[in-house]
Amino acid sequence: MSTLMVKYEEPTIRAFFPPEKRERYVQLLGKSNRRPDGLKKLHHEIIFDPKWSARIESGAEIVPLLTAKGAPPDAYLIGTSKDQSIVPLEDAVALVEKESGILVCLPGRLACYCAPGSGRRFILERGNPRTPL
Repeated sequence: MSTLMVKYEEPTIRAFFPPEKRERYVQLLGKSNRRPDGLKKLHHEIIFDPKWSARIESGAEIVPLLTAKGAPPDAYLIGTSKDQSIVPLEDAVALVEKESGILVCLPGRLACYCAPGSGRRFILERGNPRTPL
């Protein structure tokens, strides 16, 4: 398992995925030979624990929402063309809004998911259970 997987992906999966899916995704994304299958599942079957996810309204700007919640200037990407990269927050948001994926701001505490084809956009925040934005 890579250092980035342990630092960014595993805490995010364990915080925001439903309990019954966590181990499966950690295993799929944590092994380089299984990662493509894990990313495919991520893009087509993603479900988040509703206690820690809130749908982002259509038209709402994501960068200010994340910044207001304490996002740092850079984010880690899962599942985009820059998979497993750390990039500036604005670039990360642009990528997930175009290509679909998860951007991790604070591992296990703050992330965002976008699936442009479906219009699904979520803020993932661990702490107090969330209400829709």
